Amino acid sequence: MFKKYFGLVVITFFVLMVGCGNQKKTITAQSTKSSQPEFTAVVETMDSIYIASLSKMGPYTEVGKSLGELMDWLGKNNVMPMGAPFGIYYDDPSKIPSESTKYEVCFPVPSGTKGNKQVMVKKFGPVQVAATIYTGPYDKVGTVYTKLIEWIINNKFEVTGPAHEFYLNDPSKVIAESLKTKIAFPIKSVAEQPAGIKN
Repeated sequence: MFKKYFGLVVITFFVLMVGCGNQKKTITAQSTKSSQPEFTAVVETMDSIYIASLSKMGPYTEVGKSLGELMDWLGKNNVMPMGAPFGIYYDDPSKIPSESTKYEVCFPVPSGTKGNKQVMVKKFGPVQVAATIYTGPYDKVGTVYTKLIEWIINNKFEVTGPAHEFYLNDPSKVIAESLKTKIAFPIKSVAEQPAGIKN
């Protein structure tokens, strides 16, 4: 019974546009390039939550398989996910060989959830991020990263951590062109740097 209910809940979280924690929009802006498709990003704060995290090394194309492993672990341990799954990507695949790239796949989980050697349960956030919503196939997301980094720099922020991707649809139910992915980078204002420190 739990496994059947668990599957329905996971699909529901994939379909609903649920982020990680309660997000609070603080700044909204659009790019000014009229020759490009409209690009919109926001700065928001993600509240503190607990996540179940599975760390991996290897090609980012294996993220789907890794999420499946994490979902199996949640089901076997009777842990109900509390939000949409997401990935944390630590390396630039244009600079690091794909077999050496590091990433985590994560699900928000209830506090008190116990991890093991395979799956770590830890606190995530609070964190301020710049984020945008991308619609389309997962393998075409690269150009959005470039636009988001440019937006961050142009709006006087700097990146302080790895990229996050929140998967807002179930790819088994939604065609690739309609998949929605929230892409986010932890940031801080350039003005927050201590005096005398330069990039």
